[in-house]
Amino acid sequence: MSSKEMKELEKKAINDFGIDSLILMERAGVSTVEVLWNELEKLSKYSYLVFCGPGNNGGDGLVIARELLNYTEAVKVVFIDDFVTEEAKKNFEVYKSFGGEVIKISKENILEVPKLLGNSDVVIDAIFGTGLSKIVEGIYAEIIDYINLYSKFTVSVDIPTGVSADTARVLGTAIKADLTVTFEYPKVGHFLFPGRALTGKLKVVKIGIPKILGAIYPCDKLLLTKSYFEVPKRLKESNKSTYGKVIVIGGSENYIGAPLLSVLGALRAGVGRVYIAGNNKVVVNAVNYEPGIIPITIDFTENSLYEIEKVLDPNTVVVIGPGLGRREEISEFVKKVFENVNVPIIVDADGIYYLSRFKDEILFKEKVVITPHPGEFAKFMEMKISEVKYNYKLVKEAAERYNLVIALKDVTTIISDGESIYFNLTGNSSLSKGGSGDILSGVIAGFVAQNHEVLNGVLTGIYTMGLAAEMYKYEGRNFVSEILDYLPKAITEVIK
Repeated sequence: MSSKEMKELEKKAINDFGIDSLILMERAGVSTVEVLWNELEKLSKYSYLVFCGPGNNGGDGLVIARELLNYTEAVKVVFIDDFVTEEAKKNFEVYKSFGGEVIKISKENILEVPKLLGNSDVVIDAIFGTGLSKIVEGIYAEIIDYINLYSKFTVSVDIPTGVSADTARVLGTAIKADLTVTFEYPKVGHFLFPGRALTGKLKVVKIGIPKILGAIYPCDKLLLTKSYFEVPKRLKESNKSTYGKVIVIGGSENYIGAPLLSVLGALRAGVGRVYIAGNNKVVVNAVNYEPGIIPITIDFTENSLYEIEKVLDPNTVVVIGPGLGRREEISEFVKKVFENVNVPIIVDADGIYYLSRFKDEILFKEKVVITPHPGEFAKFMEMKISEVKYNYKLVKEAAERYNLVIALKDVTTIISDGESIYFNLTGNSSLSKGGSGDILSGVIAGFVAQNHEVLNGVLTGIYTMGLAAEMYKYEGRNFVSEILDYLPKAITEVIK
């Protein structure tokens, strides 16, 4: 959820449902302490330093500090500027009435901060929340640097101070939290980098926003979890035709392995039949590795399209691009595939390169999926990598404009069909290897071929591929093909 969307929900809860803003703040603070109790167990064993900003994030911090006084006297509130919202002012007075200790920091006594941090076990960061939109500077930046340097355990309220809730970018400098407690819904800044790395462990707590508001004003940004997927079932009475067909078009003189990885990914996803279409060297290599692969030897001319069309049926999915290479003489063939093939097409690697050349000349049929990494997406959109990386709004706009499903691959993968945006957090550096994208395109194709719903196949493929990477014991020390062996286990985990 974006900061604007969350603010709107809170506003409607207050104005339309009559929920007092002080109650929401109270619930936020108390719920945060409950999370601390679950994480730290005996709260009385620790000393706490609560840094409060002048707004409502600081107000949440004051509720937390006051609630912690019920467990220990070792609580101090640190603030810089006077509180500006009515809710924060009210809770400041209540905290003081409880006998709570307050310390005001200025340029004159800024060196007190490292000493305070050194004598505290837990630091609560309630300086700036999700509404922050400007660069953090001056004394606040100094305090953030001190916290990052001296804090033993840092808990951020809603989002680490300095992280944009909408882009995950660092606004000058930012808190590096060990734990973040956010309210009602996670924010975009928790999912994308660098915000994701600064969030630490994320806990989402309810503070009293009526559930019906989520239904009336649904958010278009969603986190992928197992509940989104419908993994194709294996039927006792079935045959190879029950589970669809995948045709992988790719490979070249220098890249004979890429399309094979895609075919194997489709097989691991459970597809019934697989074909590989490429030059003689490519198909021979594939069949020698797995005799069950059906070869289609082509030279990428117009006649080659006829060879592929002969084996198409409504349960077929085509993958185009893995290892294809960038050769001017096959550009026309690739274009004709998009113009004439009416089954779902998964486009990866060099297929995206060709597609970017004629994307405005053809009419997509809601069945085309592209799976670019940021460099490929930048090429596709004719923009800089810095402009497309983690740009979830652009992914949605492009998907809607071209009638595509787009999966922008990265540490956090962003998927959109032009209507909703999905964030996938599964995976690790075991996928940071050439060839993992080829496997993914095959896995996606395999799922789509079995359930015929393109978006579901994309989401399932990306999530399970990431899960498979996490199952490999020695992160990043794998052959890329070893991920294939963990896919069945990952799929079983999703089914459970």
